[in-house]
Amino acid sequence: MDDEFCHEMIRARLRLAGTSFSDIARELGKTPASVSLVSQGHRRSQKIQRAIAEKLDTTPENIWPDRYEQEGTMKN
Repeated sequence: MDDEFCHEMIRARLRLAGTSFSDIARELGKTPASVSLVSQGHRRSQKIQRAIAEKLDTTPENIWPDRYEQEGTMKN
C-alpha cells in the first residue's frame, strides 16, 4: 500500500476512534510531526507504531506489514 494513502487512512481511523497524532504525541512526550513522520514511513519508531496500533485496536504488523519480518521484528 502507498505510504501516503496508508498515512491518510490511519489519520481517518484515529479521528473515528476519537484521537489524533497530536494526542498520541502528547501521551508519548513526542512532537506531532514525529508521530506523523513515523506514520508516513519517513522515520521508524516501534514505540510510536505500537501507540498508533493500540489506538486502532490492532498491531503494527497489521498496519505496516512491509516494515516487519515474519516473526514480528522490525526491519532495518
